[in-house]
Amino acid sequence: MLACVWTGAVAQQTSNTVQLVIEGKVIRVSDGDTIAVLDKDNKQHKIRFQGIDAPESKQDFGQASKENLSKMIFGKQVTVVWEKVDKYRRTVGKVLLDGKDINIEQVKAGFAWHYKKYADEQPPEDRFTYARAEETARAGKLGLWQDPNPTPPGEWRVEVKTERWGPAPPDGTVIGNKSSKKYHRADCPGYRDMSEKNRVFFKTVEEAEAAGYKRAGNCSPEISASRAASVPKTSTISAQAQSAQAVPVAAPASVAATATMPAAVTGEIIGNKNSKIYHRANCPGYKNVSEKNQVRFKNVEEAEAAGYRVAKNCPAP
Repeated sequence: MLACVWTGAVAQQTSNTVQLVIEGKVIRVSDGDTIAVLDKDNKQHKIRFQGIDAPESKQDFGQASKENLSKMIFGKQVTVVWEKVDKYRRTVGKVLLDGKDINIEQVKAGFAWHYKKYADEQPPEDRFTYARAEETARAGKLGLWQDPNPTPPGEWRVEVKTERWGPAPPDGTVIGNKSSKKYHRADCPGYRDMSEKNRVFFKTVEEAEAAGYKRAGNCSPEISASRAASVPKTSTISAQAQSAQAVPVAAPASVAATATMPAAVTGEIIGNKNSKIYHRANCPGYKNVSEKNQVRFKNVEEAEAAGYRVAKNCPAP
């Protein structure tokens, strides 16, 4: 074994595998899957538990999840085995207390989901045991599973954003960010994410660009008017070709009438296998269901016949 030490973190090499390790005292429990650890050099590390997703603090069972985790590890010396730092600069890893996996203990108690969106980042044995732990907690109606259809944190956050925003702006509205000078069309990820104080509204992309705003990096280019107009109304476009086209948000009515919309926008229903919730194309969470959890239905009736219910943040049809 080869070990190197720096500011309380250890790199352990066994065979050809390198494990990064943080050892220290748990000084804060933020919620059911996030803690702060103080190492021997008095450096704080914010830790996000790998493989699980606990309710947000303001969600149902959010405080209970936090309290359960606090009882297990607050004030105690833990070992964090990690391989990744997320976009919020949190260290993502498995938290061990005297060799015991605390991540899976949260799942066993019914206070966290197995985070299937990132399951491919787990070792195969953890993927299996975490999934089984969730199934067992669900069957026993433990913790959050006392609710037969608890809302996953990702969907809950979308609902909160929708409520904070209030009524959606008119169709085709382009939203600019005063701070970054970037704009989002309604079909762009992040359309509803910017803070209210930074929002500026434009009627069209052209108006936004004339004001000095640039398209956000996560927005795909629009279909050009000439290309959209060249598509006959009666033509049949394959699903593959449809998925490759972007939907023109601010196109003139004459262009919109001739452009062929992707199948998902014209009424395809996406269900979430994990939560048993479905989204119509006009629902804020429509694009947020991870691919591995998606199940598609032709219409609402088919989804509901399969036991799915409409997401709470979906507007009335």
